[in-house]
Amino acid sequence: MSGMDRAYTFSGNMLDRALGMRRDAAWLHALHAHPEARYLPMRELNAAARVGDALRLAWLGHEVVREWSPEGETVLLGLYEGMPHFAISGDAMAEAAAWQGIEFTDARTLGTNLPAGEAGIVAQARTMLDWHASHRFCGQCGAPTLSVEGGARRVCTNCGARTYPHVSPSIIVVVHDGERALLARRPRGVKNRFSCLAGFMEPGESLEECVAREVFEESRIRVRNVRYHGSQPWPFPGNLMVGFMAEAATTDIEVDGEEIAEARWFPRDEVQRAVSGTNPELTVPDGLSISHHLIADWANG
Repeated sequence: MSGMDRAYTFSGNMLDRALGMRRDAAWLHALHAHPEARYLPMRELNAAARVGDALRLAWLGHEVVREWSPEGETVLLGLYEGMPHFAISGDAMAEAAAWQGIEFTDARTLGTNLPAGEAGIVAQARTMLDWHASHRFCGQCGAPTLSVEGGARRVCTNCGARTYPHVSPSIIVVVHDGERALLARRPRGVKNRFSCLAGFMEPGESLEECVAREVFEESRIRVRNVRYHGSQPWPFPGNLMVGFMAEAATTDIEVDGEEIAEARWFPRDEVQRAVSGTNPELTVPDGLSISHHLIADWANG
């Protein structure tokens, strides 16, 4: 299965974000009054969940939210079958939630245990609330900003400048020479745990140029035939991991020992056993991240 045929963890969000309607104040007010409005509480970017036979998100009705009177941002995530879904933050609400049997669970745990669509909602909620918390003041004049359009934008109370949520794209790539894959480990990582090379895009470069630059900077390997494989929202805090396969044009490795501790060529059979968990000499990331699937798709391709 190629990356374009797979929904990675944190993708598959089924909500209609209704961006074209959000400037209608009356429409937004009606959504908050909707009898079936659902609110997802979050504390320190951890989402409310109920733990039972199966982990599930703890959606609350607006009557409970009014009772708790939480402070903090409320963001319209979107609609599902006409039912509005919001994310809401506030420590006061979180404290009251403890006796309701709600546990605030980190996104990695939820991403591993929730259905793909619900994990995608958690990713959206986490990213949006983090963005609001870090953009409370205007970058142009320093005045406070206000949330508008159901939390889709912020506007400066002084100069009127508008701020939009942003996503930081990062490339992640399996470089191969046919029957070997180039994998690397970080200095603080487990000694036998290797993964793909990855890095953030710089202004003024294409994704393919970013792949070539990052691979060369981290390993001194030159690449060619860079091919897109798939992408994954990564809400830590608001990244988009863009996955590639690339052929090696050179094979001599050199690392700086600081950003990358070690990089090596691994034969396909070793990588296959690592993916299946039967190689004690090599481990790779688990299925939460796109890196696992890139490595697995190359190994089994």
